Amino acid sequence: MAGLRNVPELVVITGAGAGIGRATAVAFAELGSRVVCADIDLAAAGETAALVGGVARQLDVADADAWEHFGAWVRAECGVPDVVVNNAGIGMGGPFLEHTAQDWRRIVDVNLLGVVHGCRVFGRQLAERNRDPASARRGHLVNLASAAAFTPSRGLPAYVATKAAVLMLSEALRAEMAEHDVGVSAICPGFIATDIYSATTWVGEAGAAALHRGAALTGLFGRFAPGPDLVARRIVLAVRWDVPVLPVTVGAWLAYGTYHLTTPLMRLAARVGDEQTMRWLDGLARRLGDPPANAAVRVVSEKTRQNGVTHAQVVAR
Repeated sequence: MAGLRNVPELVVITGAGAGIGRATAVAFAELGSRVVCADIDLAAAGETAALVGGVARQLDVADADAWEHFGAWVRAECGVPDVVVNNAGIGMGGPFLEHTAQDWRRIVDVNLLGVVHGCRVFGRQLAERNRDPASARRGHLVNLASAAAFTPSRGLPAYVATKAAVLMLSEALRAEMAEHDVGVSAICPGFIATDIYSATTWVGEAGAAALHRGAALTGLFGRFAPGPDLVARRIVLAVRWDVPVLPVTVGAWLAYGTYHLTTPLMRLAARVGDEQTMRWLDGLARRLGDPPANAAVRVVSEKTRQNGVTHAQVVAR
């Protein structure tokens, strides 16, 4: 790998139990990397670890103390990782005025501070290791932001705020970690067929209607959106070439360019787009017929094929 100088020996991935996290574990395992699969759902992390020949650990990314213990365990049992992918996150939608303080604390703890803790714990390890002039391993921190980071939305105020913060954190951290020979990348996927849409929490009185719209959108995106394996390949590319910010889908690139070049258009879309756009998408989904509730995304590693084992990951995100 040109950017890393060699294939990463050890990769740590949070939210590895499903979706983008699992696909990323497969992608790095196929390169020959050892993978530590962390997830709040230990059973799901174990399934991914079994798939890629890695190791599973339970981790609540919102728990700062748990991060310290996790980082110490990884260092003692596996060594300092070359790549850390801060992937775990949650969705939340609804009017800003309906969000409670507890709603904000939860999404900030997971989506933002979960990334902060990962970068802090493993960033220290990487900086210390790379102070050794004999070390030929560079290291990389990958933070999963979102196209929502540069797409204002009246219906997702907390979510877009946390993802924008992850993007800017990554930019600031990249400047600091450069002196330690550690790369930092922010990945902005866009609409991907995973389970985050169906798992999104909708707050306030509009929650029931939003949940109904979310179900229609889940079916629509599950039918047409690319799978998490696309994001996994882009993560590998970002690590290989030390890319600062990488939108993934065509829509993410369009939003990225529009926000930076014609910001007023994005502000207008944020004001008028929600209800009208949702109604249009509902109608489109009905005209297209009833898509399956889940979209199958097949992620099969070469290693497991050689062992005669295949694994089909079914997600609706």
